[in-house]
Amino acid sequence: MPVEAVSGILRIIDELLNRIINREEADLRLKSLSLDEHEHKFAKAIGGLILKLMRTSMDEDFNETELCSRFIDLFLNGLFDDPDEGICLRWTNDATLEAKACPDFTTKRPDLCITKCYGVKWQSSLAYGEAKAAIREKDHFVLCEDLLKVTIFCKDALDYQSMQGMLGIQVIGRTIKFYLLTLQAKGLYVMTELTTIKIPDSLQNLPTLIPELPNVLKILDVFHRICVPANDAASAKTRNTLTLSRQKFDQLFTMSKDRKKPCHLKIRHN
Repeated sequence: MPVEAVSGILRIIDELLNRIINREEADLRLKSLSLDEHEHKFAKAIGGLILKLMRTSMDEDFNETELCSRFIDLFLNGLFDDPDEGICLRWTNDATLEAKACPDFTTKRPDLCITKCYGVKWQSSLAYGEAKAAIREKDHFVLCEDLLKVTIFCKDALDYQSMQGMLGIQVIGRTIKFYLLTLQAKGLYVMTELTTIKIPDSLQNLPTLIPELPNVLKILDVFHRICVPANDAASAKTRNTLTLSRQKFDQLFTMSKDRKKPCHLKIRHN
């Protein structure tokens, strides 16, 4: 636990909650803290939430669009968006770069992606994600479908770009689950759950997010160290296998969409 960084951020939030400083001053002070690169990204994400969150919790549900704009985008942008390096988190709802280049890949559209540009063109994909409002948290069928979609998006990108790994993101309400997809051996694709982080719904609850700093640092380390092109692209290509057809995947699901069926995914709440 980076104690100095955590205590510094908590001290600023405490002064904000006690109205000693205002939101803009809190955001400025967070950005002025003496932190390393990844800790600074976390402080930037917290600053974005400070400028947008209500002081107390709202007794209202948020639809998918408002959820993403008011909570999720602020946090993820602070962590991953880096225009100077050509890295952008984008809510596209468009075909993937891989599908546009190769008709064999899925034509489904991800809710979000993290892409890197070269010059004036998007060059490569680094992460894909799907988002659902909290009202869908008990719809196991839809959530499993979303996770499957994220896996396929990441698998296609990993194969096409010969990446060491791809980051997967699943959002349900204000809860974000992070995954890492890697190719361990020929045809052996492994998707590892990295961590789960819940975005607070108000300034009053914001301090509960700060102890998540070690998990955020783990995500950023994985993203920058593993979600990169493979050192030996030719060797990586020999381990690729074709993505199973949708008909094969459908065998994993029953046709019934009974929301009360048990599910191995432990899903969250708003």
